[in-house]
Amino acid sequence: MSGSLILINGASSAGKSTLCRALRDALPVPFLHFSLDFFMFGSDVLPRTPDGRIRDWPTIRPQVFGGFNRCLPALLGAGNNLVVDYIIETPGMWQDFCELLRGCDVFVVGLHCPGEELERREAARGDRRPGDARRDAATVHTFTGYDLELDCQTPLAPNVQHVISAWQARSGAAHRAFPPRPLHS
Repeated sequence: MSGSLILINGASSAGKSTLCRALRDALPVPFLHFSLDFFMFGSDVLPRTPDGRIRDWPTIRPQVFGGFNRCLPALLGAGNNLVVDYIIETPGMWQDFCELLRGCDVFVVGLHCPGEELERREAARGDRRPGDARRDAATVHTFTGYDLELDCQTPLAPNVQHVISAWQARSGAAHRAFPPRPLHS
């Protein structure tokens, strides 16, 4: 039996990882949190320069993203439920997700965050390039259809409950066939 995927899409620093960890712990059935951040910010996965930056990132980026994406159907096919945070940056990335996850049970959540709040969070983190979050926010929600949309400024607990309630309320077979609904407008 295949697992279910809850995909959280939003700009860098919108709170996707925080939401995913909270969902992982609150969902009524076991879910694994799986994230590209494990590769990007885990110091033991990608090759690093002496000062800690990812070495040869422009060269290895396509393979890292492609490998991560191909892990999702494999993990789902083994029966794992996944909650995944991601920044779907381009229509091509969205199309790749649609092709890789065709026929899987996928619930897509858009996490929105105002530009000023993204910049504040980005600066507070200190581990992101300034401006990335605002750049993401300008495009990340322009070509993806959503089952649910959230505001990052809503407290975490209500957002977690919104996701769980909406995910549970789906009418089974009608939502099990991915790809999705019409593009977000």
